[in-house]
Amino acid sequence: MIRDLFFTLVTWLVVEPAQAQLAERLRQLAAPPAVIQQVTTCIAAAGPALADRYSEAPVHGVVTALRLWTGLTRYDAVLGAEVPECGPALRAAQPYLSGLAT
Repeated sequence: MIRDLFFTLVTWLVVEPAQAQLAERLRQLAAPPAVIQQVTTCIAAAGPALADRYSEAPVHGVVTALRLWTGLTRYDAVLGAEVPECGPALRAAQPYLSGLAT
């Protein structure tokens, strides 16, 4: 039951905003559709992993949410650090997110 609550909160505070922000940013930066799809798939799959992590360390989850909300950290940084499975998708998107893609 607690995990379900954390899953709902993670979805609402991290997953949905991350999907919207990163997908839109990648579209604006003309990233290939395959890269956008990899990133959005990774983010959607990250919800349960983040819920597990934050249910074990709720203070860490609250601090992370506050850092995201205040702009002190970015969604791609949180996903890269806390969901290792997202690493390949985020590395593929990084040239576009950092402005290095030509």
